[in-house]
Amino acid sequence: MVQRVAGYLAVLLAAVYLYFMYDETVISGLLVFLFLYFPVSWVYLLYIRGKLTADLGRVPLVGERGKRVRAGVTVKSRVPLMIVRCDIFIHVRSGHGRRRKRRRLSATVSAGMERTCWCEFEAEECGCIEVRIQKMRIYDFLGVFCVEKKVDQRAEVKIMPEFELMPLEITRKTREFQAESEEYSGERKGDDPTEIYQVREYRVEDSLKDIHWKLSAKEGELMVKERGFPLGCTVLVWFDLRAGEESAQGFSRLLETAASLSITLAAEKCIHMAAWYEEKNERIVKCRVSDEESAYAMIWRLLDMEPCRDITKRDICYADAFRGWQFSSVVTIDGEGKLWKSGANPEFLRL
Repeated sequence: MVQRVAGYLAVLLAAVYLYFMYDETVISGLLVFLFLYFPVSWVYLLYIRGKLTADLGRVPLVGERGKRVRAGVTVKSRVPLMIVRCDIFIHVRSGHGRRRKRRRLSATVSAGMERTCWCEFEAEECGCIEVRIQKMRIYDFLGVFCVEKKVDQRAEVKIMPEFELMPLEITRKTREFQAESEEYSGERKGDDPTEIYQVREYRVEDSLKDIHWKLSAKEGELMVKERGFPLGCTVLVWFDLRAGEESAQGFSRLLETAASLSITLAAEKCIHMAAWYEEKNERIVKCRVSDEESAYAMIWRLLDMEPCRDITKRDICYADAFRGWQFSSVVTIDGEGKLWKSGANPEFLRL
């Protein structure tokens, strides 16, 4: 804008010089026009400033890592009979990165119409990408003067991680581990006396405690209750993301490791729980994962995870949240996406 104002002043001074040097009607008219242009331009800019809006209504909710994301900014004009020209300044920033990209979009909007300007950016890492409109710059008739308008609009694009089935071994201990649950298996029996898996005829090795006396009296022979197998969470996947140690690349690896591990456990019919600390609400977030759909839902929530600053408070909340809980295995995924079990980083994971 400084260069345009300097050009305007140069033309104005030249017109003043010519006015005193030559007695021409054209020069007098030009001088009057230049003197009136500045106040008329500012009145016009202040008028259309309140009649021009911008919003991020065409930003996708989801993107893929390594691909370009196309976001649209819609500019709407309520100015009658005039075409308006403006620039929109937007910031694109990753959730756990310090990198911020600034983009400027130019738009020319007809009277009473709207126009969508598109910009593309690379989704380099997994996580949340924030798209924010910082301000608009609105120009006058000839583009000499301009006025800025602050716009506080933001939208998020969640970049989902890629995953692949990872090699791991689920031991018999985990397969047969019975965790408390209100849901029971319809395919195998267990040791939970509160749920009956099935009723069958009595065998010699059966305990007298398992005899169904009412049904036995009705059938005229001894019948035995087989207890149910609760479908509880046998494995805990804990996310350890600490402030000061996080990075966009590390968080992206964390998401990819979490997605691969959870999908693999779901494919192996191993019900597990994913948990992390939510510092703003001082609570432990728990997600039960039993199939592929719930694994994707867990990853979607995990995208909003923030790093923890107060480790002591986090550990207290962890102890309270899991008091009385039992798991066959506990796996920790740190801020760099590394897997830890029993304090070691195993090359091959056995649960």
